[in-house]
Amino acid sequence: MGTVAQDGRTEGFADGVHDGRPSVAVVGGGITGLVAAYLLRQRGARVTLFEAADQVGGAIRTTRTDGFLAEHGPGAFLTSPLVEGLLDALGVGPAVVEASPSANRRYVVRDGALVPFPVRPLAMLTTPLLSPPAKLRVLMEPLVRTPSPSPDESVASFVRRRLGPEVLDYAVDPFVAGIFAGDPEQLSLRHAFPRVAELEAQHGSLSRGLMASRRRRPAPAGHEMPSEWPAPAHARARLVSFADGMQTLPEALGAALGDTVRCRCPVRLLHRQGARWVLEAGGEGAPVTCTVDAVVLATPAHVLAAMELPAELRQWSTAVERVDYPSMSTLVLGFMRDEVAHPLDGYGVLVPTVERRTLLGALFSSSLFPGRAPEGEVAISCFVGGAAGADRAREGTDLLVERLLLELRGLLGVDGEPTFVHHVYWPKGIPQYTVGYQAVKDAAASMETQHPGLYLAGNYRNGVSVGDCVAEGTEVAGRVGRFLGRRP
Repeated sequence: MGTVAQDGRTEGFADGVHDGRPSVAVVGGGITGLVAAYLLRQRGARVTLFEAADQVGGAIRTTRTDGFLAEHGPGAFLTSPLVEGLLDALGVGPAVVEASPSANRRYVVRDGALVPFPVRPLAMLTTPLLSPPAKLRVLMEPLVRTPSPSPDESVASFVRRRLGPEVLDYAVDPFVAGIFAGDPEQLSLRHAFPRVAELEAQHGSLSRGLMASRRRRPAPAGHEMPSEWPAPAHARARLVSFADGMQTLPEALGAALGDTVRCRCPVRLLHRQGARWVLEAGGEGAPVTCTVDAVVLATPAHVLAAMELPAELRQWSTAVERVDYPSMSTLVLGFMRDEVAHPLDGYGVLVPTVERRTLLGALFSSSLFPGRAPEGEVAISCFVGGAAGADRAREGTDLLVERLLLELRGLLGVDGEPTFVHHVYWPKGIPQYTVGYQAVKDAAASMETQHPGLYLAGNYRNGVSVGDCVAEGTEVAGRVGRFLGRRP
């Protein structure tokens, strides 16, 4: 990577001068940035990845203590052909563990009790989660002719219009909480759930659209398998993690990138110099300066506000920086198995906002994957905060455990004190694709169009799941590669 000169510049560092290869700086070591850097390096670019934290992975981090495995962020992910190809390319396939078959069972709280969520469309007509009038309203959905009141309709408005308020409260609201920790009154349907908006636009009915969507369709643009990766060994979608936790994935990507990764090295300054880009990174005592042909900003949107950017970039970045990331807390609680009455036979439980509880949702971690708790004990991963409870997420560990215990005793029949507590507070949680989000996407696109060689990527652009981030990293690597190929 070169040596750091006395004046803080880096001699021969990611400048592409010595060997003629194009150089790329990737800023941000979450999954999106790691995948982009990994692919660009495979394709022959000189890549340097800057990460402000002490390790790569972003929100994906795993801690193992006293026989418990605690995930700081997501506890599992759904595969796709693209994700499976990445896992095979990295050689981590043998470390993958599939979720228990019981993961298909999910619970929602209604009137203080756990009710199985209807995972199949016909089950909506027999579930105790909905009242008879609500089920009739679902049956009538194909007859709804009320048009959307706005080109950018909220999720809540759409569901009320097509399925009624009870489906919103007890089916869609908890579902939205499980993905975005978001408020359906604020989230934009066309940006948070674009496929659902397309179904209505194309078929005039959600029900008819879902039936039509069962036909096989080609993968969306940007999700094609990179030629550098092997054909995936598994074709079906799988809910998976790893034997040693989710951190296995970013660790494998980081290992593949080797010494191109620079942790504890936040980028402080970015500006254009002719046809190239200059970055200043690192701490104040030992700044590192490098000049590259292209830059991928794969940080959370709000991180841009801390960078020193020229006015011509700031005029576009300001809209991106304002993306809302409500606070979240994750608490992994351990209990003796015989002190929990519920069988924990499923993926977990989601709590609708109308139930007015501290708990946003919980994963039955030790039921999903092996090795999450010692023999004779169970692990339950609890989530607090999000759009409807950001203030609650900021409370201290003892108070949150007290609140959660009170609720878990009633919901799961917990009788006893925790044998294990692991609390992680995220001041900035999951980005919210709110109504009016097109302004954010337009600003990001304009920033790239006006400044060739600069790319913005991350889970605030095209989806928040691990699979979405893999697809985003793949797509931006393709765009960078095409740009570098057009250079004189």
